[in-house]
Amino acid sequence: MRKLLALLFVAAMVALVGCSKETPMSSETPSINDASEPMGWHNGPRGALTGVYKVVIENLTPNNGNGASQPFAPPIVVAHNPHFHLFRDGKPASYELGRVAEDADSGPMLSLLERSPFVHDYAMGDGVVLPGGSTELMIEARVGFRQLSLVGMLVNTNDGFVGADNIRLPKFGSEMHYLYAYDAGTEKNTELKAHIPGPCCGNPGVRVPENKRVRTHDGIQGVGDLDPAVWGWSGPVAKVTITLVRINS
Repeated sequence: MRKLLALLFVAAMVALVGCSKETPMSSETPSINDASEPMGWHNGPRGALTGVYKVVIENLTPNNGNGASQPFAPPIVVAHNPHFHLFRDGKPASYELGRVAEDADSGPMLSLLERSPFVHDYAMGDGVVLPGGSTELMIEARVGFRQLSLVGMLVNTNDGFVGADNIRLPKFGSEMHYLYAYDAGTEKNTELKAHIPGPCCGNPGVRVPENKRVRTHDGIQGVGDLDPAVWGWSGPVAKVTITLVRINS
């Protein structure tokens, strides 16, 4: 069923659109007085209070038309405790991350999140996020589980993904974070159409495996079939705005 869903997802992207070097996450916080937490976060028994957050993810890759540059697969956002990681820069990717980064196959990752005692809540976008577009998700956090992480494949790459690892959720108001692209290190960056699932190429499930660590993505280098001027990017690939909507007791 998951393979069928992955193929349907790629087919939808192909129908929707025709066929750099980064550094880790940076952040920018608007004018927010961070002197104290809202009343209630520390009151009552652990876990009795929850905060509801709106997470808006904007695709900053170039909008070259016809789906060029890097559409995002539906991103996965997670609220968790500080001991949990979807990925870690410089560490080997998990099997679940590799499936997301190589073929936008979210099934194994969602199953992991459902089982994990370190995760309070998670959400996945309902569609592809095209260059210049955005998606909005709602997620719940609670005391002790107020870290946020996210992943989403850059679909015109071998195993590139936009990611954030352990963002501390805002105590109140909004925060903005600029995210860079990562390489999962599980598939060689051949940049060949035969190995890439996105609308540039339409070939899910075909890979040349490698065994490297998660690292900053080098961008499209022009070593295969992809023209960096069409499919490449520079700088941050996403802007994420996180807003505390309400606190529930």
